[in-house]
Amino acid sequence: MKILVVEDDDTKRGEISSCLEHAGVPRSCIIPAKDMAEFLGAFDPEVKLCIIDLRLPAFEGATQDNNGVGILQAIDKAGAGHVKLLAISAYPEEFSDIRAQFESRGCLLLDFNHKEVWQGVLKQMVLELQSAEQMDFIIFCALRKERAPYTAMEELGGSAKSNDNLTRLDVTIAGRRGTIVEMPRMGLVDAAIIAGKCIERFRPKIVAMSGICAGFTDRAELGQLLVPELAYEYQSGKWSDEGFSGEPYQVPIGERVRVLARALIEDPGLLPRLEHGLRLKRPMQMSQPKLATFTSGSAVIASDEYMLQVAALHRRVSGLDMEVYAVHRAAHIASCMPDVICAKTVVDLAGGDKDDTLHSYGCVISARFTVEFLESYFQQ
Repeated sequence: MKILVVEDDDTKRGEISSCLEHAGVPRSCIIPAKDMAEFLGAFDPEVKLCIIDLRLPAFEGATQDNNGVGILQAIDKAGAGHVKLLAISAYPEEFSDIRAQFESRGCLLLDFNHKEVWQGVLKQMVLELQSAEQMDFIIFCALRKERAPYTAMEELGGSAKSNDNLTRLDVTIAGRRGTIVEMPRMGLVDAAIIAGKCIERFRPKIVAMSGICAGFTDRAELGQLLVPELAYEYQSGKWSDEGFSGEPYQVPIGERVRVLARALIEDPGLLPRLEHGLRLKRPMQMSQPKLATFTSGSAVIASDEYMLQVAALHRRVSGLDMEVYAVHRAAHIASCMPDVICAKTVVDLAGGDKDDTLHSYGCVISARFTVEFLESYFQQ
């Protein structure tokens, strides 16, 4: 979400920007423009609110003119009728001649000298935008410790939010705004519900998930980062007197995402970058990250025998968790059709022996990979 502040007076523009920041708008989302030319260069589909002055120069060094009306017309000609508008002027005596034109577009005219009035209106408009805001990306985490590495990344500018029964951390990656959502419970059901709800609300370009998972013996190594290129649910099928007959529905990632992920994974400098500065318990032997087939189910598996049954459903399955398939599926059927990328680190070879030795390491590695992937994704 971008907010464009079109104002040539530095003091006024500073006060308006300060009000926006106090209302919870990140500074990176506030775009200044000092004249008509800068407005035309800055206006794009990501602008959701435009705050304009009535008297503006057409270009740098020009004298002030009634270009506020020109901005109104330019926005309508661009087919951006969804953009909210607010005009704040220090010359209220000019309102009478243009009031009908502005108010027919839903643009209020407010006197800059009545600070309590325009600040109150502006804060309300920001609240309305935030309740229906669009994010460029969403990162899902099933556990608090999986989200924890993001809070330590100061460069993301994290801002904690808790509303609509969601616990989230709003961040910025590669200049794009997104949010990291902590799911209330582990498992396919919560993951499907929360992912579906968030995708339809925020309409992101891409959905991601990071965290830890189990690996299948001889197909994955402890500490190895897996990026699912195909996910399925191992529990779907039919139980009969003869036993269980699986019918695993599969959801792949998009080809653009797969190619980009492969290029990143094959970079020999990736692991050194992901491990830079870490002082955590590391795997005994390092393994190159890889694209993998992934399976998900609602239960934790602590049985070697049952793991063998699950492994038999797909000869290339490498990783197992409780949420990835649900996130893939939610993205696949969403009306906004976002891309999807998940990254999980193997912290145990699922079976009877489990401990949390590699949990912190796995959470950090997968989170750092996710951030680096999103940087590459948006830079392209």
